[in-house]
Amino acid sequence: MELRRADDTDAEAVALLINRFFAEDGFSTTAEEVEARVPAFLTTPGNAAFLAFDGDEVVGVSTVTSKFSLESGKLGEIEDLYVLPSYRGRGVATALLGQAMLWARQEGFEALEVVVTPKDYSRKDRLVRWYARLGFVDTGRLVLHFGPDGAQ
Repeated sequence: MELRRADDTDAEAVALLINRFFAEDGFSTTAEEVEARVPAFLTTPGNAAFLAFDGDEVVGVSTVTSKFSLESGKLGEIEDLYVLPSYRGRGVATALLGQAMLWARQEGFEALEVVVTPKDYSRKDRLVRWYARLGFVDTGRLVLHFGPDGAQ
């Protein structure tokens, strides 16, 4: 397996995997919206996407966004983490998350966070344990969202 940071030439591959992720998890964001947003995402400073390859096949993606807050300083969010179903359980997600974490450290992020969506609540305990093994802690915070659908 090869891991690397995605660049603007990878927009189609990133969009393909993000669209599969959103369809699997029932997000309301359309494929057209994702395809339109990915090029801007990949060229926006403070954002990064990482791809996992098995030969020529793209099998997973992780994305990181950033913001600056008074509480945390430079803060990143692992916004997306998706692995094709046939590649799950092989360490691809852990490797992708590791790449995102390494990049965030190199970029001077003071903290990283991940949001577990209600769609994932059936797997919440397992996800929290998995992220905890990698150093994430449940802060007990509730994320409220204002915008389209209010649920993303």
